[in-house]
Amino acid sequence: MQDFLSVLIQLLPYIMIVGAALYMFHEGMRFIERQGARTRRNDNQVHTPQSDKEGRAFQLAQLELQAAERFALYLERIAPDRLVMRLHQNGMSAKMLQTEMLRAIREEFDHNLSQQVYLSDAAWKLIKDAKEEMVTFITKMGDTMRDNSTGIDLSRKIFETASRVENLPTDIALRQIRKDCQIVLKGS
Repeated sequence: MQDFLSVLIQLLPYIMIVGAALYMFHEGMRFIERQGARTRRNDNQVHTPQSDKEGRAFQLAQLELQAAERFALYLERIAPDRLVMRLHQNGMSAKMLQTEMLRAIREEFDHNLSQQVYLSDAAWKLIKDAKEEMVTFITKMGDTMRDNSTGIDLSRKIFETASRVENLPTDIALRQIRKDCQIVLKGS
């Protein structure tokens, strides 16, 4: 029970981040719905260069918010605790778990790579840095394990080390994404 509570306490900041991301997504969707209703009303009117420009701005805002959502999800998925919880399987060696975690980080990054064009330069840099730092972190943690170490040993080491880090790179990048989303929502 004590272990469960300590894990729950460690996960609390991540739960709050997910909540904030969901709130932003919800607000973004409400904004998009309002814009869609406004666009439908405008479709019944004569198109002017100004309304076409507004339509393009609305579409760009949608794409920017979708990209931000995808990278927020990516950052949540590569956070050390989430990687362990998602990828650890009974009987895994430390080396197997390390390899699986590194594969997941790289594959998910590659899967979302095209969305970078809709992000600010600052957000993109922080996302790339977070990915590289997570790869380095997992590699270093795995390198400290003995040949006969289990996935549980590596998981424990990752949890212990990550819990001592005040601001994980994923958290820093998520803050920038939220900041950029607020700008998009206010500007549209």
